[in-house]
Amino acid sequence: MARSSDGNKKERIMDAAVVEIAHRGYHQTTVARIAKRAGVADGTIYLYFKNKEEILFSLFDRAMGRFIDEGRASLEKSSEAPEKLRRIIELHLTLVGEDRDQAIITQVELRHSLHFMDQLSRAQVGEYLSIIGQVVVQGQQKGEFRAELDPVFAAKAIFGVLDEMATDWILSRRNTRLESKAGAVFDFLWAGLKPSC
Repeated sequence: MARSSDGNKKERIMDAAVVEIAHRGYHQTTVARIAKRAGVADGTIYLYFKNKEEILFSLFDRAMGRFIDEGRASLEKSSEAPEKLRRIIELHLTLVGEDRDQAIITQVELRHSLHFMDQLSRAQVGEYLSIIGQVVVQGQQKGEFRAELDPVFAAKAIFGVLDEMATDWILSRRNTRLESKAGAVFDFLWAGLKPSC
């Protein structure tokens, strides 16, 4: 029972950190502000995290873990590579679009530092790119995607387009649904991936 309570407390701290960092920025957010929003004592945070930087990394890991878990589950529902690509696009844009505060952290706050970017490139991003790359390889093996494409390059390009769409959505401040762009993104990427006649 205590373990469940501890898990909930850690999640509360992370949820509070999302709001504080998204609204104030990483450098203006203090552990004290996060603790106050989470309804815990300042010292309680240090039972779960070494410092504020570790909280930030944990927020990214939690978001990427969800992308990876839900992505794998979604891909099991289809056998054709183009349909898997469509599912990746829809899921990515839907998950980012569900929580603007979390999106601000992953699309803006984490990119202010080469140190953060270096750490993140070694984290779950590689696993996510691998999932996309596997879809590309499958499509090439079945003749659904261009055979001459480097799967690693293609995966990075696909991720790059999705990442740019998410960043544009954050910075535009428009009240639009990010997932509504999924069809246009798929059509654009499909034009570059499908075999030439």
